[in-house]
Amino acid sequence: MIIGVMSDTHGDLSRVHLCLPLLKGAELLLHAGDFYEDAQRIGSVLGVKAVGVTGNCDYMVKGPSEEMLAVGSRRIYLTHGHLYKVKKDLSSLVQRSKVLGVDVTIFGHTHTPTMFRRDGVLFVNPGSLHSPRQTHAPSFAILEINRNTVKARILSVGEAR
Repeated sequence: MIIGVMSDTHGDLSRVHLCLPLLKGAELLLHAGDFYEDAQRIGSVLGVKAVGVTGNCDYMVKGPSEEMLAVGSRRIYLTHGHLYKVKKDLSSLVQRSKVLGVDVTIFGHTHTPTMFRRDGVLFVNPGSLHSPRQTHAPSFAILEINRNTVKARILSVGEAR
């Protein structure tokens, strides 16, 4: 299964169309917060189911702060990351992921793309399409899950042209 992963769009979907060529074949969109409503809007553009969570900028928005999903035999944890203070360090998020027994953790909040494996869990922060930080280009991720593997790629919108 191919899954599009985005975060921190902050209501500005002007760069989403730049991602569309590389998201062909995606069956699901995961949005890691800031703005919760963007998940459904992007999902509609892609024509796929979308799952989102609220972030620290989702003031007075009713929605979940975290989601657990099963894709085949794999478990995915989706959160914005602010509740785990991911701008300071990732130890709380890593611990939460271990407790949940997930295969993949998707998070955002830092606006900085990152991907790593720790204790058997793949962690993916797709960065931000709206306002990337630390000289990074606007970015998103593609998560691929099949029977034997789980892998991800982080792509800048420049690569999606």
